[in-house]
Amino acid sequence: MIEQTLRRFCESKHRWLIVIAGTFVVGLVLVMPLVDAYCAGRDEKNTLLAELDSAQHIAAGLEQFERRAAEKTAKLKVFEARTVDEDSLPALRGKLVDLAKETGCNIRRLSVGGASSRPWLPGQDPVVTTTDAKPNETPSSFMLEWRPVSISLSGTSANLRAMLERVANSGMLMHAKSIEMYPSSPSRQSLTLDMELWYFTLTRRS
Repeated sequence: MIEQTLRRFCESKHRWLIVIAGTFVVGLVLVMPLVDAYCAGRDEKNTLLAELDSAQHIAAGLEQFERRAAEKTAKLKVFEARTVDEDSLPALRGKLVDLAKETGCNIRRLSVGGASSRPWLPGQDPVVTTTDAKPNETPSSFMLEWRPVSISLSGTSANLRAMLERVANSGMLMHAKSIEMYPSSPSRQSLTLDMELWYFTLTRRS
């Protein structure tokens, strides 16, 4: 049966066409899955490349954001170091005592009053204790706090002047509410300096 079929195929005038057609069919059966696999792999590669580009773009933006955040944090720490809140009051008292010793002054009295506060409006004078927002102004999300520090010192005029200069150059956010100097000895060699200093800070509204 098989020999007769082969003999007929060999004697057929169309045997080359049959061979070509069979070869083409076999080729399609074998090659088409490979083509599908190649197309799928190419599409997956393009998707991965697009995702990689997106990830790299996000990473670059994240690095820039982190750098800006670090810069803002550093500036904030510098600002906070110039303010006085409840937690930094002991350090402030210690600093004033050290300044008095360094300038040769004697501290007669040092007291800290209670904190006062009001809504903070950017651009307004912080020394003003009460203020109302104008119709076109919106209060910020911060409260301005100030703490009065009263200090009385005695010493020579040079000592007290040096103390005033050191306080003024300390870089703190403060305001000299009142300063009074008067003789504390009949010879007027020793003077007394009474000051009320306001130290400021900003806090978020609760």
